[in-house]
Amino acid sequence: MKKHIHRSSTKTVIIFLFILIGGWSSAFGDTSQSWFNNSATFTISSKLDLKLTQESRHLDVTYSNPYLKNVQGGIVFKLPKNFYFATLYKREHVEIQNIIYSENRYTLEAGWKTKVAEKLDFDIRFRTEIREFEKESPEDHLRFRLRLRLKSELSIGKLRLKPFIAAETFGKSKVYTVQRSRLYIGTNFPLSDHVEFTLSYLWLATRDAESIHILHSGFELKF
Repeated sequence: MKKHIHRSSTKTVIIFLFILIGGWSSAFGDTSQSWFNNSATFTISSKLDLKLTQESRHLDVTYSNPYLKNVQGGIVFKLPKNFYFATLYKREHVEIQNIIYSENRYTLEAGWKTKVAEKLDFDIRFRTEIREFEKESPEDHLRFRLRLRLKSELSIGKLRLKPFIAAETFGKSKVYTVQRSRLYIGTNFPLSDHVEFTLSYLWLATRDAESIHILHSGFELKF
């Protein structure tokens, strides 16, 4: 029975993804991108996790024409009362106007989660990122990120969904205004006890720049 449910969920995700890509291309055109973000979390102990992530970003919605790639790893410390603290290192390469910029990013992250209702969870996450670039431009700086998120659970027949909505703001050192905002609306599709597929719409608004509509997807593995 479980194998049948997992196959059904996978087929539903694939069909929905193809429909979404077609609609996205016609609706948003040149202002659309696709981001693919994968993560794997390994439980080391009751108070410690190892987290790895990998991301690629593409200048169109069909997951071609990549312009950014990164990998990240770090340790998550699980604290009492649903708090956590994490230290992470990211290596990133981004191409801007035919120039590739390489970055070393050191992140300190803290968060907290709570249950709002029987099937509704709320979490908050704050990140401080130390961004060091190997070229003079852009300049090294600190970046601050705050994310608020609501998550739920529902079933449609045999298909399980974990819908969510989140908002995130970005700031940086020496600048005292919000530089960037993100809005996420989507869902996770549980494919097995250890694997979920994420599919969402991401609206990215940057100060003094055109907004970008992003098809955001990826796999989350937990062991």
